[in-house]
Amino acid sequence: CSVTAAVAALGSKLGDYQVHFSADHLLALCDYVHNTLIRHHRLYQYVLGRDQDVQLTVARLEVCAPPRPLPLAQGVDRASWRHEQRVAELRLAEAQGRTCTLLLKEALPLEREHRLQRAFLEAPPPGQALSREELENLIREAIRIQMECLQELLQYEIQSTFDILDLKLQKKVLDLSAPVPFPLCIAGQPGQDESLKLHKASRARKGRAKK
Repeated sequence: CSVTAAVAALGSKLGDYQVHFSADHLLALCDYVHNTLIRHHRLYQYVLGRDQDVQLTVARLEVCAPPRPLPLAQGVDRASWRHEQRVAELRLAEAQGRTCTLLLKEALPLEREHRLQRAFLEAPPPGQALSREELENLIREAIRIQMECLQELLQYEIQSTFDILDLKLQKKVLDLSAPVPFPLCIAGQPGQDESLKLHKASRARKGRAKK
């Protein structure tokens, strides 16, 4: 009976507003009321007219406060910070270059000994006499191995030296173009403040004399 009354009331209201709304708008409104309120009328009555079992879910959320920022007095200008970071990168690259050079100096003798041992193993056994040609070949092979290892070490040291010099040059350029910290603090030379006070006092005496 309540649904019938609701449909009748809806038809009456739609008839009253035919002048204000178009036919499409009236059909859309009728469709909305019919497919929502009227169709689910008993569901609304059941949910709103009876006591329902409540299921309460509790979740604990721990919120951490953000870290306290450092005082502004300890802040660094962005340009100065970037300059310091670049200088630190150049220092690290220089240290890595020196470390690689030392490691190569330690590794090359081991490589040289390994290659010499392999060359000696290919030679005739110790109890067998060597001919002049075999001895010359063995000596030439040993000299060649020594020269190749030495050449490799010299080439790497030269390249590493040039790289380190280039890094030092970049650091020198950065030092020359270092940003001026803000605010600019200029320390007066000894006696500068005193001379400034004397100059102000002299100007004050001249002003009184003119009066």
